[in-house]
Amino acid sequence: MGSKFQAPATTIWLTGFMATGKSVVGRVVAATLDLEWVDTDEMIERGAGMRISQIFGQRGEEAFRDLETEALREALSVPGRVVSTGGGMLLREQNLAMMRETGPIVRLTASAEVILQRSGGDDTRPLLQRDDPMAAVRELLTAREPVYAQADYHIDTDAHTPEETADAVVGAISGDARARYFGPGQCTVPVRLPGESYDISVGRGLLGQVGELWPPVRAGVRCVLVSCESVAELYGHQALAALAAAGWEPTAITVRDGESSKALDVYGRVCDEMARGGMDRGGCVFALGGGVVGDLSGFAAATYMRGIDLVHVPTTLLAQVDSSIGGKTAVDLTTGKNLVGAFHQPRAVISDVATLATLPPAEMRSGLGEIVKHACCFDAELFEFISARRNEILAADPAVLEYMVARNCQIKAEVVQEDPHEKGLRAVLNYGHTIGHALERAAGEWDLRHGEVVAIGIVGEARVAQWLGLADEETVARQVAVLEACGLPTGATGVNLDRALEALRLDKKIVAGRLRMPLVPEIGSFKIVEDASLAVVERGLQSVLLDA
Repeated sequence: MGSKFQAPATTIWLTGFMATGKSVVGRVVAATLDLEWVDTDEMIERGAGMRISQIFGQRGEEAFRDLETEALREALSVPGRVVSTGGGMLLREQNLAMMRETGPIVRLTASAEVILQRSGGDDTRPLLQRDDPMAAVRELLTAREPVYAQADYHIDTDAHTPEETADAVVGAISGDARARYFGPGQCTVPVRLPGESYDISVGRGLLGQVGELWPPVRAGVRCVLVSCESVAELYGHQALAALAAAGWEPTAITVRDGESSKALDVYGRVCDEMARGGMDRGGCVFALGGGVVGDLSGFAAATYMRGIDLVHVPTTLLAQVDSSIGGKTAVDLTTGKNLVGAFHQPRAVISDVATLATLPPAEMRSGLGEIVKHACCFDAELFEFISARRNEILAADPAVLEYMVARNCQIKAEVVQEDPHEKGLRAVLNYGHTIGHALERAAGEWDLRHGEVVAIGIVGEARVAQWLGLADEETVARQVAVLEACGLPTGATGVNLDRALEALRLDKKIVAGRLRMPLVPEIGSFKIVEDASLAVVERGLQSVLLDA
């Protein structure tokens, strides 16, 4: 393009998977903008005096990643460059942070088939040296998608020359609306279950594509969009329009905001409205909202005509990272929460992180409680990410939220795949919940949300791990610190101690005075303790009651 774009003093970063054209496109972009071009892989090979495949073979991947970080710092020593990076550069949070602070990040994309075709059996690519290289490419693309989604721009290279791709890069960073640029990333997280596999889509602007992401088998098939009053006002019209544009014949069903809608009478009304609207077994329930709407809609879908399709369109952080994944549905009885329900896996989950921009701060923090839980048990790097990027998270930075939501979906999906019906491993997702649920049941109606209760439970159970000799004091302190940094409570007031202890003693996981519960020996790992002493857990509960 005949560009009038003035080259910036900052760095232009090109990233993406191997064989997407970063080096050749980088040269063209640099020539177009009259900038210096460097390639971090070339810098590494020149400095080490050996090929990258040799570095992998002789020193290992971790040593290579250290060299990548060194090359990144060297590239930053001269501003105003175009830098092509290796395919794994974004895997380290410190690398991503340096890049985001110094210039736009442009991700080049290509399909697995094109990547493998371009690689052409190249034996210098160590990550492809497997019996099934196509499986390796797809596996790595899926694993890295949440990280790549944080790029500022995403350019498809499948059917375009390097010159055309470079033209799109320059157009994107110059704000040219005509540039061939497909916007912020969309990440797909697969959930693979026997006979019930589905995909979780995470991205920005997906609400307007909901009908395309889960289309009807033919035009005119009926569906219902179940939502609560506040979400329906914000997003109902857009979702209905998207469903209709894709060929669905949608009907809106709106319920009251809040937990009171998870009731048998509301469930009955939803089913009645589906029947009166002529919904048959080929229809679909789209659940637009938070956990309450998802639970209610899911139970209606599980039982209406003995089960129809369900698609979750979660609009809260908590629902996007937790309740929409795994197939648990339920309504409440007057005697307790979630006492009537069923496992009913969705056909798809569509998480538009743009909807989180309208989420009240307290709801955003509540979602962070479950995210911190995932990080404590499964991912030390995610734990550090939350601590380092908490301000951007709370400000609903869309790129940061895309990565965080997608990574948490991966964690939850992996657990659900291993234990779809909550018989074993899935117990680890209860970290923070044993004490948290006891507080919740004892307090009755109060102003703490689920994620906030879980946060307090994490603190109490972290101390239990320390008292049992599983964790050290620093591990406990780090968990408390990250929760406080996210604005989450680490203790509770106004809870009756006797009622809380009684609620704890009624926990269904207790057998002969011992509890089966997950604990965290160090950040990023977990241990299922089969026989935790109830007395020690009671001590953990008392430790978080600030006025006991």
